[in-house]
Amino acid sequence: MPLRFVACLFFLLGASPALAQDEGNDVVARVNGMEVTRDDVATAILQLPAEYQQVPMEILWQPILDQVIDRKLLAEAAADSGLDEGEEFKQQINLMREELLQQLYLQQQVDAGITTDALDEAYEQFVADYEAAGAGEEVRARHILVNSEDEANAVIERLDDGEDFATVAMETSIGPSGPDGGDLGFFRKEDMVPEFGEAAFGLDAGDVSGPVQSPFGWHVIKVEERRTAEPPAMEEVAGDLSNLVAQELITDEIERLRADADIELIEPPAQEQEGEQQD
Repeated sequence: MPLRFVACLFFLLGASPALAQDEGNDVVARVNGMEVTRDDVATAILQLPAEYQQVPMEILWQPILDQVIDRKLLAEAAADSGLDEGEEFKQQINLMREELLQQLYLQQQVDAGITTDALDEAYEQFVADYEAAGAGEEVRARHILVNSEDEANAVIERLDDGEDFATVAMETSIGPSGPDGGDLGFFRKEDMVPEFGEAAFGLDAGDVSGPVQSPFGWHVIKVEERRTAEPPAMEEVAGDLSNLVAQELITDEIERLRADADIELIEPPAQEQEGEQQD
């Protein structure tokens, strides 16, 4: 949890009318002698879904404080009944300890590893992959959408006779771009349904396609221009890059630990197969 958010929350709690008391006193309740602190309530609030954390503090405070009190009462009752001495409890505590240590350790590795240099290197690789995959290629095209292949062929005949594509589109296209002469502007291949994208990106600037069928009908496509768009700026993909670097750091650290560890795999005892005949 970001420290500045926690600090802000503590400030709100300290300023809340519900806490109109000595600000130096962090205790907000006592339950059978057990202290409930402002920190306990703040921690409970931080565990709420984000939308609930936006609720005004004067509304949140009392129900969350009651929840913390109830939790302490239930924990005390469970301890009094001896549940904390049982094997199941000890196993769960050990599992939770391992999970928490794992999370804290990996977070430590990630925090240390996500540096400016690491992000710059990840962005350079992103740009290289982006360009290699042709992800930045765009075309500007017009299209005429009709209901049948025969109508598409009739459109192509008119274009072969020298009629203007935009004019024919305005007269015949049933698509929403028809009034604009079929102009679709610039788009990437993945922006369109596969049949249309494949056909459009298979054309050079100035070329007109044959009839192309898609789920929307039959298209005649003219590519006006092709270009290579710039990859997204680093600021636009910073979050994704941070996640990518974090995942790589975690994978590398686990592989390092495994390589340095003495791991012995022990085969479990063979299980008797159902229906096995007994001697």
